[in-house]
Amino acid sequence: MQIISWNVASVRARLPLLTTLLLEKKPDILFLQEIKALPATFPFKNIEALGYQAYISGQKGFNGVAILSRMPLRNIQTAIPQNDTDEQARFIQAEDDKTIYISVYVPNGNAPMNNPTDTTRLHYKQAWLNLFLQHLNTLSLSNKQIIIGGDFNVIARDEDVYNINAFQGNALIDPTVRRQFAEITNLPLINTLRFLHPTEIIYSFWDFQMGAAQRNLGMLLDYIFISSRMQARLTAAGVYKDYRYKPKPSDHAPVFCELQEA
Repeated sequence: MQIISWNVASVRARLPLLTTLLLEKKPDILFLQEIKALPATFPFKNIEALGYQAYISGQKGFNGVAILSRMPLRNIQTAIPQNDTDEQARFIQAEDDKTIYISVYVPNGNAPMNNPTDTTRLHYKQAWLNLFLQHLNTLSLSNKQIIIGGDFNVIARDEDVYNINAFQGNALIDPTVRRQFAEITNLPLINTLRFLHPTEIIYSFWDFQMGAAQRNLGMLLDYIFISSRMQARLTAAGVYKDYRYKPKPSDHAPVFCELQEA
């Protein structure tokens, strides 16, 4: 069983590459972030033709998340239950008989360039993560397994970016945000990438500026978490870095994990 998570930075712009990924890797579940599309403009027919059903929480031109599945899912939730008035599409949850699947696009949190002292976005990010953690706490009481994929917009460790000194004061390394991210693994969840590669330098994002991909000026922002009880089934985890160098790429590469069938 293969699970992939990918910030596509516009599903319509990335449709040829998304098609390649689905045909080449054949994931059972694909989490998408930053789809930047409403249901009316999401390429459902293209995806269905490849054997997948798509469930989305969409927003025009910004944000948006999706879950693509080979099998039908149910009980779709398009917002964190305690945050159902949020206008930003950053969360979707669906499930089958055994597993709850969640795709998240955590807020970036940095101030507008024209108002660098504005902390509104950072406070929104911290509040959003608090609600997400509360929801995960509730789900952890369920009998179902949990699989979460997303762009978490956090540099969890100094080693997870090419130059930590260039990010001082950045919301990606905000101490509260780092603590909140660490709290996810205090739940009965494991970080698949770090469980199998605890110290390796791994990046999943390279900016479009400065020739970042060619110079490997990257950072690790994308993760897949699974229930701790699935740990024995975890056989592989990593980043499909080559997708960052394909024609018309996203600035993120897909991250993946592989699980033995139960």
